[in-house]
This record gives sequence, structure tokens and C-alpha cells, in this order.
Amino acid sequence: MNGLKIITTKSISKALELSIDTWEDLQKNINENFREEGYIVAYLDYKVIIGRVNKNNLKFYNDETFDPKFIVKMRVFNKDKELLLWRQDECKFKGRIRLDNEGDIIQHLVEADQILSGNPQSINDEWTMLKDARGTEIYIPYLHNPKHFIDDSLAIKTRNYVTYNEIGQAGYTDCRFVTFCEGRR
Repeated sequence: MNGLKIITTKSISKALELSIDTWEDLQKNINENFREEGYIVAYLDYKVIIGRVNKNNLKFYNDETFDPKFIVKMRVFNKDKELLLWRQDECKFKGRIRLDNEGDIIQHLVEADQILSGNPQSINDEWTMLKDARGTEIYIPYLHNPKHFIDDSLAIKTRNYVTYNEIGQAGYTDCRFVTFCEGRR
């Protein structure tokens, strides 16, 4: 199997514009737009950081925080939805929220498991560290269990939304993160 899965589901997408100055503003805006538990991937000017979102709280490894002015792009996601933000200007963000299994529009999509670079090592019962040959380390709030899988890798499941132009040609118009999972190389 090639790791791709074609599915159809109802899905809607809404545009957003947000002002975020402080860590508290960031948490407030996430809580207003994403009340469920999920994951967060923040692409900062100087690093990528991954954590969990739950009950009005952002949780990163070793309780790390950051100044929102360094956010380039950020994804907050779970199996049903994703909040995507990108910096437009200082403290100003544009974005969209994608909700699956809602609305009236039937969407064709391709689901894929994207292998993450690095060898996974469980740190504790909550976190796994990915470390590559160059020494880069990234912490993921996922319990990796290599005993149950042939390949020792982690992946991120993505959904790539397909639309058709006026001559019937298909193309991807949106992509969202779904969850972390065991990889299959």
C-alpha cells in the first residue's frame, strides 16, 4: 500500500482575522476557536515547537512558552478540525478553521501519513523525542510504542482537500493536520 487513502466527507472552511499580542491573547483566541483537545504545531522565527491543547491550556515539553510575535504559522488540530493561523503583520494574523463532518458540502480528500524525520525515543509516558543525524531534536506529545510496528518511525496524518476546476481538472485546495501516528516506511 502507498499510504494514501481517498475518502469523502462533509467539510466547511471559514476565514479568520485575529489580533494576538501576548501569550494570554494566544490562549484566549485558541480557546474561542478550538475548544476540544488536540495538538498544536507552532512554526516560530527560530524553531518549530509541538504541544497539546486541552481545557484552556497550551502544553509544550518542559512547560515551554514563547512570545506570539515570533509565530510565522501555527496549526491547532484534532481528528475533526484544524485552526490554521499565519502572521500577516506584527500581532495581526489571518487564518482559517476547517471543520470536517459539518456543513452540506461533500469534499473529496486524500489522507496521507507523512513520515517525520528523525528516530523516535520515548521520553516518558507522555512525550517522544525525534532526533536526526544532525542532532536536531523535537519533542512530540505522543507515546511511541515501537514494539508493535516493524518500522521505527513517526508520522503525521494529513488530509488534502480536492476540488475541480471548470474543465474537471482536480487539484489540492487545502491541507490540514489530523493526528500523530506510527509511521510505515
